[in-house]
Amino acid sequence: MKPQRDFTKIVTLVASALLLMSCMLPGMIPSKSEPEGPQPVMETDGNAVIQALNGQNWHYLQALAKEQYTVEELNKPGTVSFTVTITDDLPTYFVYGWCAVDEQTLKQNFEHITVKMYFNGDELGGDVVQQLSYTSADNLACLDFGVLMSQWPDGHYTLKAVATFDEKLNDGMADYEPGNYGSEYNITVKKQNNNKEGAEAPSPISLQTGI
Repeated sequence: MKPQRDFTKIVTLVASALLLMSCMLPGMIPSKSEPEGPQPVMETDGNAVIQALNGQNWHYLQALAKEQYTVEELNKPGTVSFTVTITDDLPTYFVYGWCAVDEQTLKQNFEHITVKMYFNGDELGGDVVQQLSYTSADNLACLDFGVLMSQWPDGHYTLKAVATFDEKLNDGMADYEPGNYGSEYNITVKKQNNNKEGAEAPSPISLQTGI
C-alpha cells in the first residue's frame, strides 16, 4: 500500500488503548529523542496522542503541504519534498504509514521495513514516535509511525521520514522495489493568530498500537 495517507479513506472512530510495541518491532526506533535548538512540543504519552487523534482539532502535516504527488511517484524509491506553512496553534501529526491487505501480510512486510524519522537532522526516538495500528475504511491493516507536535515556535524546520525496504515487498496488492522511500517537509511557522475555530477536521481513525 502506498506509504502516503489517502486522507479521504479513514475508518470511523473506535476508542482503543496504547501499548508499547518495542518488543514487536525491535531496534526500529531508538528509545529517546535529543533534537537540538527550538522545537515544538512532541507528545510522549501515547494515550494522549490517541485521544487527540480521536478528536477534530489537529492537522495532518502532509495535508498542509502545497505539493501533491501521483501514486506512481510515491510508490517508488526516492524522496519527495513538501513545503508547509503553519499559521495556527492546532497540533500537527507527522506520520509515516503503511497498509497491507491483512494483518499477517502487514507483519511480514515489517520484517523487511525499517522506519526512521528526523527533526532538523536529528533522529527521533520511541519516546515521541508512536506506533499506532488501525483498519482502514477499505478494510486494510495499517500501521502508523507518528509524532504529534504542538506549540511550534515561529521559524523554519525540516522533518523527514525514511522507510527502508531491504527486499522487494508485496502488500497483497502490488510489488514495491527495495530501497529508501523518503518524505521531507520544509516547514515555515508563522503564527497569524491563536484562533482554533473553523479548521477543517481530519477524519477520525480507529487506533491501536503495533501489529
